[in-house]
Formats: sequence, C-alpha cells, structure tokens
Amino acid sequence: MKTFDARGHVVDHATLVESHPPVPFSDHSGSIAAGGAAQNVYGAEVAPAHGVEFYNTSDTLMYLNFGADATAGNGVPVAAGAGYYLPGPGGRMASGRLSVLCASASKTFTCKTF
Repeated sequence: MKTFDARGHVVDHATLVESHPPVPFSDHSGSIAAGGAAQNVYGAEVAPAHGVEFYNTSDTLMYLNFGADATAGNGVPVAAGAGYYLPGPGGRMASGRLSVLCASASKTFTCKTF
C-alpha cells in the first residue's frame, strides 16, 4: 500500500511514522462520588490540547459540561452505555475543566484525554 502527500508524491512509511509520533493520552476514568452533585472529571490545569473521549459505562444518564458545573439544564446528556467525543466537526476542542453530573453515586465512566 502506498501513501501519498498533498502533492501526490509517494511517502516513505518510516519517515511518516517518525514525523508523526503518537500523541500521549491521560486517563481520567472514575466513578460518581455523590449522586446529584456535579464533580470534576479533570481540572482546567490538565485540560487536553487535542481531544477527549468520555464513555458512560453505567446504567444511568450522565451530563457533561466544560468550564462550569454540569446540570441537567446546561449539560450534554450522555446516555447509559454511550460516549461523547471531541474534537467534533471543525476540529475545535473545548477548554477548561470537564464536569459530570449523575443522579446516583458509584456510577462509573471512562475518560481519556490526548
């Protein structure tokens, strides 16, 4: 299989891999400490530069919000067993902390940032 650059030239795979090293990720997975109270998944000081993947691994609806406490009114709903990914269309990444809200304690989620 051949890979081509923007000008249509064949790109050497060894050069391609060396020039695009993997982006390291951080794990912010956890569980809900107190039902009905927003909590940080990660703080603004460790906000990701490239993207975030959040998976609701519980059986209960969760809400996410960037930069402020998540509520049912301002949060992005993430259904049980579903995920939320950024960057979205246009490649923009939300800044600041990520807050999560869930009605029940001990519900789990996974969150990877990169």
